[in-house]
Parts: sequence; C-alpha cells; structure tokens
Amino acid sequence: MKLNKKIIILASAATLSLGIFSLPSYAKTVTDGENYTVTDGKYLDAKSYKGFKLFRNWCARCHNRYGQGLVGPDLTQILKQRTKEEVFKVIETGKTGQIGSMPTWKKNKQVMKNRDKIYAYLKARSDGAIGEVHPKKAK
Repeated sequence: MKLNKKIIILASAATLSLGIFSLPSYAKTVTDGENYTVTDGKYLDAKSYKGFKLFRNWCARCHNRYGQGLVGPDLTQILKQRTKEEVFKVIETGKTGQIGSMPTWKKNKQVMKNRDKIYAYLKARSDGAIGEVHPKKAK
C-alpha cells in the first residue's frame, strides 16, 4: 500500500511540474456575468476599464480615487445595498443627502451613454474582485 501511495504522489508531482493540470497564479479570473471580468485582481475587461477611466474623470473628485468615499459616499458599500436601476436613477437625476448633494448627470451624454461601464467598474470594486489598486486593461 505504501508503494502505491508513493507512485501516486510521484506521478502527481510529475504531472504538476509539467503544468498539465495547474494554472499559473496570474490566471485567476473573477467574473460577474454581464458586469465585469477581472484577472489577477487588477486586469479589467475593456468595458470595466472604460468605466474606470470615466469614473476617474467624472466621479472620483467626490467619491475618491477607488470609490471608497470622500465628500460623496463610499460607492463600494452603496452597490451592496442598491440595485443597478437605483444607481442609474441617482446618476441621472442626482440626489440630496445629509451632508451634500450629487449633481444630475442626465445632460452629460458621455456619462449617460456609458453608465453601465461605470457601474461594471464599481461593481468589481464593491465585490472585492479588485482592491485599492490602479487597474489595468486586460490584453
């Protein structure tokens, strides 16, 4: 019995060393169906990466660099509490809060046309697929 276990262990080690059944660590991919795909914790699909760029240009000044809140609320938590439709409604019509208010974005065609991309990026942050790192576009 000991001999058989040794053979199995050696065969398994040989198989792994050849890379037949192992995935490289950088191949870890997290996906949320229609929303995003993140590889290795920082490489975003094209849609989510575009959302990151738009977020950085239009939203980060109030919601902080990675959506974790500043003057505006922590969006990584908001997305755990609100539906996609609720988030879209606030983007479109704005909102008055206890501390301040979010402006309406309905006249900004770039934001309105791409709010699904911004949502995808923020959803990846909210779900923990990417942490507080500067994301990169997947190749």
